[in-house]
Amino acid sequence: MLYIACAIYLEAAPFIRRFACKRDDSFRHEQVFVGEEATVIVTGTSPVPAAVALSEVLALLPPAESDIFANVGLCGCADKTVAPGTLYLVHSITEAATGRRFFPDMLYLHEHDTAPLTTFSAVVSDLPDPSLTLVDTEAAGLYQAALPFFSTDRMYFFKIVSDHGDDAREVSPTEAFELLDTAAPGIAETLLRFASYVPRRYVYSDAEQSVIDYFCRSLRCSVTMEHELRRLILYYELERGYAIAHLRDFFAEHGLCYEDDIILGSRKEGKDVLDAFRISCLC
Repeated sequence: MLYIACAIYLEAAPFIRRFACKRDDSFRHEQVFVGEEATVIVTGTSPVPAAVALSEVLALLPPAESDIFANVGLCGCADKTVAPGTLYLVHSITEAATGRRFFPDMLYLHEHDTAPLTTFSAVVSDLPDPSLTLVDTEAAGLYQAALPFFSTDRMYFFKIVSDHGDDAREVSPTEAFELLDTAAPGIAETLLRFASYVPRRYVYSDAEQSVIDYFCRSLRCSVTMEHELRRLILYYELERGYAIAHLRDFFAEHGLCYEDDIILGSRKEGKDVLDAFRISCLC
């Protein structure tokens, strides 16, 4: 199942039509449309209201662990050479009000251009910093609202450039719809492909799972470190295969053999080994 959040109905309309969704009238304050493959949610603009709306919907329609979340919408772009209609998959989100940064995990291969995004609490008509690249009014709030329900490798943020923060150019409803309608098929295809990737931990044998559990113990992993280790294993499996063999070989090179049941002396040592393992998976 896909959970697709859009700030306004015009952005949601192409996905409501694509997935044959019907309005769920049990929600009094949100526009929610449910189909067999997707639930489309109109959250409203601004980070806090959007986050509140999404949280309420996800609490009442809780996703399964294998479901994925996507925020799709229009954005401004500081780079005036970027044409309206250009589609990006966001690799980092900055909350302008606090400076906090959030990072969706991109584990799967895709054909989309990527860019960073900054979320403001209101529409910015004069972009203060050309290096901001993309700007919107909801992604940071939606990321934080979705995080209790979705792992970061199952969260995606697609943005379509509509303007360059120039008061002189106002995007009409018709143009906004056309921009989304053009981008929607490619986004939907990508999301359905991502949704088809069942989390790899469900298909490991008991023996393979025991190897993963051992290395989590041996590194003295915190919950965050364990999630990172498992995401790296998943990434390596999808990219190259034989992740468990790579895991055992790598740790053997660092003096941690599964058969010896060795535990490192401190979590700091474990973090250093995990950093090296990350490099070995991504290079």
